[in-house]
Amino acid sequence: MIIEIITSELDFYITEKIRELRIKAGLDQVALAQKLGVSEGYIGNIENPKHTAKANIRMLARIANALELKSYIDFFPDEIMTNDMVRLKIELFDINSRSQNIDENGEVIKRLIELKKTSISIEEIEQLKANKTYKYCTIIEK
Repeated sequence: MIIEIITSELDFYITEKIRELRIKAGLDQVALAQKLGVSEGYIGNIENPKHTAKANIRMLARIANALELKSYIDFFPDEIMTNDMVRLKIELFDINSRSQNIDENGEVIKRLIELKKTSISIEEIEQLKANKTYKYCTIIEK
């Protein structure tokens, strides 16, 4: 499936990092949700690029503890990102979120490929909202 989303570049990075760290910790979404005391679908919504749900700072702290991370730095990129908001065109692969998704080399299997990234200004988003043409997620191809 190919979709296009409008999101914060940093939010997108952190969301993918949460998934990677969860899988490396040997937890599925349900197990992490149970450790956090949140609904079983909550982590799935955060990790699903088609949903607008994102982890806030408090939830990042709780996730870090649940995953037994040594530092919050594990969630963040090595360098400052150049874009605030981006329009991302991504191809999603059909991967079972409940399985561990680790390949034979011990690496987390990617669930998406970033096909195109375009910086988008807050003014452009406001204009899209004003024209009622703003959509967080558009399905381009199933």
